[in-house]
Amino acid sequence: MGDKAGIVQGMHAGDPRAVQTMLASQTPFWSLLAASVLARMQGDFTQSDKQANRMVAYLEREGGLRDLEPLVMYAEILKAGNAGLAGSWKDWLVALHGLQGKYEKPLRDFFRIPSLKFINMDHITLNVPTEDLPTPSVDWAPVNHVDYVKTLQRKAVPGINPVVPVLINQQKVDAVLDTGAFISILPNEYLKSGGFKSIGKVSNSFDAEGRSDTGPLVVVDNLTIGKTVFHNIIFQTTTAKKTILGLQILKQFPHFHMTDTAVTFGPAAEYDCHRPMLLSSDPSANSAYLVFPVVSDQSVRYAYLDSGNIGDALFFEHVPYFSPEEQKQATSFRALTTTGAGTFLAVYRPMTATVDGVKLTGKVQKALRHIPSLIPDFLLTSALLQHGSFYFDFPTHTLCYK
Repeated sequence: MGDKAGIVQGMHAGDPRAVQTMLASQTPFWSLLAASVLARMQGDFTQSDKQANRMVAYLEREGGLRDLEPLVMYAEILKAGNAGLAGSWKDWLVALHGLQGKYEKPLRDFFRIPSLKFINMDHITLNVPTEDLPTPSVDWAPVNHVDYVKTLQRKAVPGINPVVPVLINQQKVDAVLDTGAFISILPNEYLKSGGFKSIGKVSNSFDAEGRSDTGPLVVVDNLTIGKTVFHNIIFQTTTAKKTILGLQILKQFPHFHMTDTAVTFGPAAEYDCHRPMLLSSDPSANSAYLVFPVVSDQSVRYAYLDSGNIGDALFFEHVPYFSPEEQKQATSFRALTTTGAGTFLAVYRPMTATVDGVKLTGKVQKALRHIPSLIPDFLLTSALLQHGSFYFDFPTHTLCYK
């Protein structure tokens, strides 16, 4: 049947325009699907579930479910993803249990999107029954203020390195606050110290550069950030050399405020942000990104926030190829990702753009894209923290840069 008016692509790319157009059309089940997807993109996961259930009920009333069975499957996967985005990793894994590995091909065929990828936690194999998964919890301090580790701020390259001190099972660790990653990452070397409960593994997965991203899933008993303690937190272990706190954890922080020197959060922390949230994600929430509209050259593009992308360029873009001129000017650079270090080919270009009303003049770093993907190819780096602050709060579905 195909991806009607780009609803699926819109959710992956964080671009609500096609979804809003289909919603306004009032075309029966497609408008219900659009309503579910738009609610997901705006951070209202309860409303997304309601609209997905309405779509399934409509299909059942109208009959002909056999031909439209992938849409029912899609609704179930949306709800599974919503469980993880709205709640804890346990809710997510329980909801996904039994779905992994069964929906990729039917959905690619139905929506006619051969490049539809399920990046990051593509296939999850649990080695414990779902009923034995530990229940996450949090002991919140009303207000938390945590300064970045000053010794890790880069001297040679301008930019902000949002690394904070944390305790993992009472062990002192420096962790990157990385909104560009969803699942949190723990280097394999920490497994040697013991004290981590294995609950399964990620297999047949890859990162945005097409490299293997497989590894065990472990549960950390206690993660302390500021005065707040998280209990039973899930991490994926990889060959990466740095600990990463991804959006799966960061989305739980109420009144999150990231500046150029520190992060503040907590139920009683000051928070002044009212712009509706915009979220990019795949159906099962194996990946999710906070998205901002970016106005440049009188056109609007959508970019996701990657606070783990550290350097002097304000913007970063994956491109399928370089122009002949760019090819001559391109140079290799080395970067650390969730799968470890890699060498990439990139070129810099000047760029002026407006992000959430803030006009910025700087550079965009363009790098060759290695795999086809529906996730946004355009992103905002931590260098924007030199010109403003980021705010987000999932309970109120708000997101700002100012």
